[in-house]
Amino acid sequence: MKHLRMIILSAMVAGVLIVPGISATADAKDGDGHQHFRQSDRHGKFHGRRDLRHDRWERHHGRRDFRHSRWERHHGRHDNHHFRRDVRHDNRGHHNKPEIKQDFKDVRAARKEVQDGRKELRGDYRELRKDRAELRRDIRNGASKQEILRDRQEIRDDWREIAKDRRELHQDQARLDTARRELKADLRKR
Repeated sequence: MKHLRMIILSAMVAGVLIVPGISATADAKDGDGHQHFRQSDRHGKFHGRRDLRHDRWERHHGRRDFRHSRWERHHGRHDNHHFRRDVRHDNRGHHNKPEIKQDFKDVRAARKEVQDGRKELRGDYRELRKDRAELRRDIRNGASKQEILRDRQEIRDDWREIAKDRRELHQDQARLDTARRELKADLRKR
């Protein structure tokens, strides 16, 4: 009994000595003030290492200068134009030109045609599935030869309709590609 009491007492002492050390290491911060062990905010949401790097970057660069590179600050480039190099400044307001407006209308109309063509093609495939199911049902139920021939003729008509709609869809897609190329060319002409 004395031996058991000694083990319990030593375990309690060890626990009392270890607990403050664990909380101190959990709150330990490196030279930049970042927490390495606990990476969650006060609401318990985990943010990970990415947020810590972002915080360090913000402290180093400052929040208000995040759009300016060091080179721009060094060389006095603090004008109000934060454009990328390949942006064409004279291409603003292209939407006011009538030819470009018409190109946008053509692209929208061609997209609508493609969308309608796809919808029609889906409807044709749905009709084909229905006719095939009807043919199987008629064969299973022992329908007459004329009824089976009629069902097969409907399936052939469905295939013809599908082929026609596919051709129209390809033509609509080609028109859409042409309209897009034309719009890009007119925008580049500027």
